Amino acid sequence: MTQRPSSTDSFIRHFDLELAELRRSLVTMGNLVERSTEIATNAILQPEVDSRDKARVIEDQLDTLESAIEDRCHQLIALQSPLAGDLRLVIAAMRITTDLEQVGDNAESVAKRASWIARHERIENPTQLAELCKLVRTMIRQSLESFLSGSSDAAKSVIIDEDQADDLTKECYEAIQAAMAARPTRIREYTHLLRAVAHLENMADIAVSIAEEGVYIHQGRLIRHSHDALST
Repeated sequence: MTQRPSSTDSFIRHFDLELAELRRSLVTMGNLVERSTEIATNAILQPEVDSRDKARVIEDQLDTLESAIEDRCHQLIALQSPLAGDLRLVIAAMRITTDLEQVGDNAESVAKRASWIARHERIENPTQLAELCKLVRTMIRQSLESFLSGSSDAAKSVIIDEDQADDLTKECYEAIQAAMAARPTRIREYTHLLRAVAHLENMADIAVSIAEEGVYIHQGRLIRHSHDALST
């Protein structure tokens, strides 16, 4: 006689399916964030009028996903009472969706500045801007790898790169301010560029936060205020 699955077995299977769907949603959101970051960094290096429209489409998708993931997480906590590692995943998922949405929001803002610049007289970018854009893309990609796969090496790389991102940001600020002094008639264009750099800096900071969440999920360690813990 075939034994029917117990209600406990059915409950566990349903919970596992819910977690799998949560992970798939996070992967989808991560892919969108990478695409949004690519659009933004390409846009500020080679400004195009429609850059903001492209980034806005992705930002709208991120907003929708953020709400859906948060609702799913609240339901999992209320109805499933997850334990240990599963609970860490659910809690971190709620935090990371906010981080991912903020990356998309900053990316849209970069694209918005690029679109404005594209409609006006072109200005010369600081030489460090291309390097900063490349570094931000790398940090976003590695932070997602840390979160989704639990790679400590990826998390370490992101945290190490934070100092370089800060240095490049400072150099960009200084170069733009010097350009403003040299070309006062282009103050508005350089102001938009300055703000775009600030948004790139925000994206790098958020990448660090995402990497920290990856360590929390997979190792159960909070390193938000103690990055030295990664080396232990």
